[in-house]
Amino acid sequence: MAAARERGLLVVGVARSNADRNLDISDDKELTEAIAAERPDIVINTAAVVSLDACEQDHGQAWRVNTRSVQVMGEAAAASGAKFVQISTDHYFTGDADMPHSEEAAVQLLNEYARTKFAAERIAGQWPNALTVRTNLVGFRGWDGRPTFVEWLLETLRNGRPVTMFGDVYTSSIDVQSFAYALLDLIYHDAQGTFNLASRDVFSKRAFIEALSRRFGLSLDNATAGSVRSLDTPRAESLGLSTVKAEKLLGRRLPVFNDVIDNLAVQAGERET
Repeated sequence: MAAARERGLLVVGVARSNADRNLDISDDKELTEAIAAERPDIVINTAAVVSLDACEQDHGQAWRVNTRSVQVMGEAAAASGAKFVQISTDHYFTGDADMPHSEEAAVQLLNEYARTKFAAERIAGQWPNALTVRTNLVGFRGWDGRPTFVEWLLETLRNGRPVTMFGDVYTSSIDVQSFAYALLDLIYHDAQGTFNLASRDVFSKRAFIEALSRRFGLSLDNATAGSVRSLDTPRAESLGLSTVKAEKLLGRRLPVFNDVIDNLAVQAGERET
């Protein structure tokens, strides 16, 4: 929303509370009426149940939020003549270590989160001008009691609490600000279909934690190595995304690993000042 406003766009934020417009995304009527009332040019869906454990514990809620709402939003957007943009996930690949996956790579759906998000992609694909974006986001939001991974990690390291570093989980995480600018550029170019929007590099969670701790001057004395295989909920771990398709359309390169770390440091400084 901040990136769109920087470009002079009128933006309406929708959430359960404390938004420009408050509603329950699982209420079809509320959702349809909100889009009809605003008559937007673009509808961007960033909402999801992202906790793997929560999705496993309540399949119905995961389906209502991650999948059913996409059908309702897409239909309402089409009725208003709006472009529909679905923010998806990278949680589709396993056993490939740090290999970057193209938009055409075969997926493996290991849990309910992946199943509901992939179903949402197929639903979004029924509208010819819709855009689906696969990504892995890192950044800040400043919500009390609901930290992002980066916020939790920095607070944990600053307080010397234990942290487990997974060297066998690979991602192409991109900072939210860089993602937002690139997403708006994709929309400007009328991108359609599925695009990966991520860092150009694929790196392990351990490498990410180590780099972030160095950039912020924080100790890893209480950090230990771990494996994703020790976790209860089955999960994909080879989440690298190829950015070739997006970069070709944008005409520029997306951030590399060090850029993402530097951007997070700058954004943290801006929040503190």
